Amino acid sequence: MRSEQNKILKWSAIFCLLLLTAGGCSTVEINKPSTLVVLLPDENSPNGAVAVGQGDAETVLDTPMTAAKVEQGGPVIKENITQEELERDFSEALAATPLEPISFTLYFEEGNSVVLDTSKDTLDKIFEEVARRQAVEVQITGHTDTVGATSDNDKLSIQRAESIKEMLVSNGLKSNFIRAVGRGERELLVPTPDNIDEPKNRRVEVTIR
Repeated sequence: MRSEQNKILKWSAIFCLLLLTAGGCSTVEINKPSTLVVLLPDENSPNGAVAVGQGDAETVLDTPMTAAKVEQGGPVIKENITQEELERDFSEALAATPLEPISFTLYFEEGNSVVLDTSKDTLDKIFEEVARRQAVEVQITGHTDTVGATSDNDKLSIQRAESIKEMLVSNGLKSNFIRAVGRGERELLVPTPDNIDEPKNRRVEVTIR
């Protein structure tokens, strides 16, 4: 593909399909028979596009759920594809796509690392999400409100993060896939002055990739 075409290859969710066989592609210059390129939605790159070319024939896919059909030696045909068609014809390719990162927030009792009863359902969802992913990386970040000394809150925030890490490890997740850190009162969800009891700031944020 020509260098100027490469500038518009911004969609990360692109499948280059040859006879219904999926494979990632960063350059889409067609030289094989019966090739279908499908442009999928991507929340992180909503304005992306991809150019599909064969010889002198070329078309640009710049709208999610559009496809370019190419027969060897023939034209590049642009058409729309439905979600039903995508799932019916390319289920194996979609299954191979990494899941998007997902984040959860757990809230804690004041002054300790005990998860509130109201966050127990969220904790169960975290366990379920970890279990359903084949390869998992987990970022756990502990936070506090502004009550107490900064140094004490630093310790408390890491204790909260470590308590969630221990729960995940006890449920079978390997500890080398988990990173637990504490931010103390430095990244308040609800900005408050010093020594203010704010329940939403007493939290742990869990991001699963």
